[in-house]
Amino acid sequence: MSILLNIQQDEDVINFLSEYAQNPRGFVLLSGKNGTGKSYAAMQVYNCISPFKLPAYDNEIAIFLNQADLNMKWSLEISKWSQTISLLTELKNTRLLVIDDLGTRTPTDAFMDFLYALVDARYEERRKKGTIITTNLTGKDMREKFGDAFVSRAASGQCFRLEGQDRRFNGRKTAQDALESQNKVIGISR
Repeated sequence: MSILLNIQQDEDVINFLSEYAQNPRGFVLLSGKNGTGKSYAAMQVYNCISPFKLPAYDNEIAIFLNQADLNMKWSLEISKWSQTISLLTELKNTRLLVIDDLGTRTPTDAFMDFLYALVDARYEERRKKGTIITTNLTGKDMREKFGDAFVSRAASGQCFRLEGQDRRFNGRKTAQDALESQNKVIGISR
């Protein structure tokens, strides 16, 4: 089984992710600007394994959450300590966990503690389980936002910086160009 990536990247990234999808273990950190294919690549890996259930795991084999989803799910569970532990256990035990768009929201201190506990638990199980994190943040920005201990774990495996233009703009250079093009199509004038 191979994954199809429509990203303009080094073949090493594509080859690595194709192999990783066969047996996800350890951490993969995909960073880069908006629209460079980070989430798309992570979703392709997720789609390769999510239809399958392994006998050793009673829970979901793969979970894909962006930071906003994770924060919202955690916020709903925090009212009871047992529910928070249950969520942490579910996310800790899944075969593949994808945390998409890390850093798009400013986390509270309590959420940071939860996120650190999750990444620390996944780090301890890295030889058996896979974790993919996508972010727009640079390494320096990640350290400032999440701290050295978090980044040390999250970046412990393969790290790739995806470069290029935002593919969502369909060849236009900026969001402003894209908006102006769209405005012309739907007849909005300025």
